[in-house]
Amino acid sequence: MLPERRLAILLDQVKRNQISSCLYHNTAASPSLYQDHKCDATNFPMQPIFDLTKHDGQVWQVKFSNDGSRLASSGGDGVVVIYEVGSFQVIGLLSEHESGVGSFAWSPDDSMIVTCARDRKARLWDVAVRFPGSAM
Repeated sequence: MLPERRLAILLDQVKRNQISSCLYHNTAASPSLYQDHKCDATNFPMQPIFDLTKHDGQVWQVKFSNDGSRLASSGGDGVVVIYEVGSFQVIGLLSEHESGVGSFAWSPDDSMIVTCARDRKARLWDVAVRFPGSAM
């Protein structure tokens, strides 16, 4: 006997696996279970819609927050810039590293960011407290 909703859970897992395996996935539409999912490479956006000009050098990493409302970028200047998605206005800067920020990650609830830099330091930033008026 299958537990309640087990089939629905398994089908959802199959869809998520197909999406994560699709190199050019760029649609919010749910894939069909009747055929393998594959996005066409010609539909993948190839033109920039926004330039990240707030850094004093190269941008090394860009990540959306888990809820998709913010975008953060890091680079060789040691700064993490947080933008509001939609308007791309700068919400805040995280700039206490002495050299380039090579990696960062959002917490699951998007209230914190951890950064790792070439100054051999990792920092945990409470962005919800640091930028209280930014709807974080």
